[in-house]
Amino acid sequence: MKIVINSHIRSEKAITHLLKSMRANKDFYDFNIIIFIGGHYNESGYNVNTNENITYIKCNHNSIDFTSLIGLLEIYESKLFDYILDDYYFYMHDTCKIGKNFFNKISSINLENVSSLRIKKIFSMNIGVYSQKIINDFKNFLLTKKNTEENRCMEFKSINNQEDYIFDNDENNKTIEDYNNNIRVYKNPVNYYNNGTMRIVEYYPNIDLYKIKANWNQGWTLEN
Repeated sequence: MKIVINSHIRSEKAITHLLKSMRANKDFYDFNIIIFIGGHYNESGYNVNTNENITYIKCNHNSIDFTSLIGLLEIYESKLFDYILDDYYFYMHDTCKIGKNFFNKISSINLENVSSLRIKKIFSMNIGVYSQKIINDFKNFLLTKKNTEENRCMEFKSINNQEDYIFDNDENNKTIEDYNNNIRVYKNPVNYYNNGTMRIVEYYPNIDLYKIKANWNQGWTLEN
């Protein structure tokens, strides 16, 4: 299973923080990691650069939480890489941090007869496992989320966002090792990245993942 990270041209601090937590794990180099970086509007298409086990893909669109999924769809169709229908991806945001057991937990997921898996029953923030097949099946929906205009970012972020749409509409969707509730790491919001944006930090023990959330009913920002 490949790991896919959804990122943005202005999210260097977040992606650096996430990769630092990944590199600290002894299993880091056992995984292929693909980082889709939205907001590179001047690119003619997908600009690809690989360094060790990480592939960086600059995208000429900023489709908020759907940037990576659209990228996987379009790259598969264009045959830019040798992605196959049987590929699986663990999708996550750059505003995450992993624990020491994350890679082991990802490796132990049973993918037999799986099309998609969410991290919890509701409000999974699109985070979870996707097959290439289920991404292809939702082509029409994903392309409605493709944003190639910088001045429309907030519109795509806040109006009818339809987060978890694929999970909610995949009849075969399941939850990764269910548990009672996500765990709030800090009691109150914190300025986690020291950039003025207050965030809550939630922990998902079923995959040993921390999500550093800016959108928690305090209003929308361009950061996730």
